[in-house]
Amino acid sequence: MSDPAPIPFGARFWRIWKPLWKYREAANGLLYPFLLMFTVLVLISPYMVFNRMAAWADHTPLSAETVAQRDTLKVSQQDERTAWDPKSLFKDDEGRYLDYKIPVVDWSIWFYLSLFAYYLGFYAARKNDRGRAESLVMAQGWVISSWIAFPFFFFFPADIDLRWQLNLDQMTPLYQFLFKAFHALDKPFNAWPCLHIAQSFIIATGVARWWMQWKWSWAVWLLWPAWAGLWVSVLTTKQHFIWDTIMGTLLGVGVWFFVMRPGFRHLDATPDESLPVRQLG
Repeated sequence: MSDPAPIPFGARFWRIWKPLWKYREAANGLLYPFLLMFTVLVLISPYMVFNRMAAWADHTPLSAETVAQRDTLKVSQQDERTAWDPKSLFKDDEGRYLDYKIPVVDWSIWFYLSLFAYYLGFYAARKNDRGRAESLVMAQGWVISSWIAFPFFFFFPADIDLRWQLNLDQMTPLYQFLFKAFHALDKPFNAWPCLHIAQSFIIATGVARWWMQWKWSWAVWLLWPAWAGLWVSVLTTKQHFIWDTIMGTLLGVGVWFFVMRPGFRHLDATPDESLPVRQLG
């Protein structure tokens, strides 16, 4: 008899999920997705620590000369908190930064804020042990993406000097409120890789898988254009540089390809009674 196939990294479930697993059937299976989401958010909470650490550092204020040259789109506003300026890679023939040339689209903030709806993605999985195991694959991919990004946030901080292009005074009161509230929560650091893109892609791949299992192909056809809108919105809300979006996409695709995809494939090839969840109790 041949040895069973080795369990890939993406399907080796961490023992940290064990306290959650015993509640997997509580409240008709509705509690488990919430506990999973909450635990993931706790595990990735150092994001805010790195964000504040970079923003708290003392720096020299912008000079009046720099401010006066903003309209040329050729003068960087980076200060000494920045280890490397990501927008320096992308300029037009006249030396203007392409990141500055991207227009502001105030209503695209709805796509940007849609990330928080993705957090509910665990509820799309089937309410059985197979669906819950698949949820763990996505949860671990989500956490791994953040912890890959954290060293870059720490060692290569970059002031995302784009928010000056937002003319909040000309926006409607609703959009003023949304932008100001988000700016208060999220300081313009933690530039690359863009976790907004990486994490939403990771969650979208899981949700698309589960919706296809439910035979909701129409919903999947809506999901990916919506995700594309989110991708664009990180630029049009002046939250990220072009470089950030590239690296965020590579991070999300990389975690899916090397972690989640092998994990899902292993579960697909494993019968229900042999799912790798024994260590969870």
